Amino acid sequence: MNKIAFNLQPLASSKLTGIGTYAREVARRLGPNLEKGGYASVEVHVFDFLKKNGGVDFVRQHADKPVADMPFKQSWLMPLGAYIRMGKLGSIIPYEKLLHTENDITVFFNYLAPMGIKGKTIITVYDMVCQRYPETMDKKNKRLLTKHLPESCKRAEKIMTISEFSKREIMECLNVPEEKIHVAYCGVNRKVYSPFKDKKQAENAMARIAKKWNIKEGFLLYLGTLEPRKNVGLLIDAFETIKEKHPELKLVIGGGLGWNYEPILQKIEQSKYAEDIVRTGYLSESDKIDLYRCASLFVFPSMYEGFGLPVLEAMACGTLVLTSDTSSLPEVVGDAGWLADPNDAGAFAEKIEEILSGNFNSSEMHEKMELQVKKFSWNRTTLAYGQAIYDVIQ
Repeated sequence: MNKIAFNLQPLASSKLTGIGTYAREVARRLGPNLEKGGYASVEVHVFDFLKKNGGVDFVRQHADKPVADMPFKQSWLMPLGAYIRMGKLGSIIPYEKLLHTENDITVFFNYLAPMGIKGKTIITVYDMVCQRYPETMDKKNKRLLTKHLPESCKRAEKIMTISEFSKREIMECLNVPEEKIHVAYCGVNRKVYSPFKDKKQAENAMARIAKKWNIKEGFLLYLGTLEPRKNVGLLIDAFETIKEKHPELKLVIGGGLGWNYEPILQKIEQSKYAEDIVRTGYLSESDKIDLYRCASLFVFPSMYEGFGLPVLEAMACGTLVLTSDTSSLPEVVGDAGWLADPNDAGAFAEKIEEILSGNFNSSEMHEKMELQVKKFSWNRTTLAYGQAIYDVIQ
């Protein structure tokens, strides 16, 4: 029987990011399917330096069953990032020795695989921000990816990515052959991310939002990390442009603080409509869903995305979407939303005004959203990983 390992480092912290969600959803489905079919035994790898961060507990908490019941192999000697930065020196202490294990294939969900690993690897590369928009990245992460991603891609048996756009980017930026890259789109759990079932459910959600953030019906919503690439400053400009025509309108900015977020916070504070801009901070999944469902419009003006999971989640909740006409975002939205130039605040303001005025066929747009969302599922994501593993083993 083949031995497969999932390195689930993206789940080893208190807050779950988009990459963490992706890794969790694939691991939840792929592991049991490999084992039930008698195709492979599966274990989980986690680095937790000196057991200081509670990484294993967080992985089990976020992933829950069946991942939590899988065998775990842990390394306490050093952080994974430090081990990757060792480069070829990592072979002095092989990955397998650090984790006291041997596997035919190890799947990494966060761009990089250490050079000290002896077995075969499948890596997941979400985008090429490090080359296309390096100025929008944390300097430490930029150096890490710039130095080690080309080698990780070269050594990997297969590279998974999340859109056709990102596949083209990897091919162009890193000169990777097309046949080495598999597209595994993000998915959405329709049992969780769905429109309101009835009026009572909607009323309860609005009551929770009102109590937590003093938000009433009729607000614009952004969800995502606060960092330069997400282009939240442009959204604030667009909001200010249309605010006079919509005096009751609020802008809700949800998500944790990323890198270089200070200018965004300063822009919020200095806005003449600062009292109508609500910042929620990091959100639980249940709070995210309440906000998605209750928003009049979800606005995502990012400059560059490998996929743009919040856009798909918003559509799955039945919420109208306006996003950027760049990178992978048109691929995700299709004809089920609106697009605008992320360099033009006026264009975003114009589109927001058009949507809020109801100058479109609402039932037709919601039908298009439903059809578009059906194209993306975590089961399809998992099948793509399963096929990649099968190809490597053969």
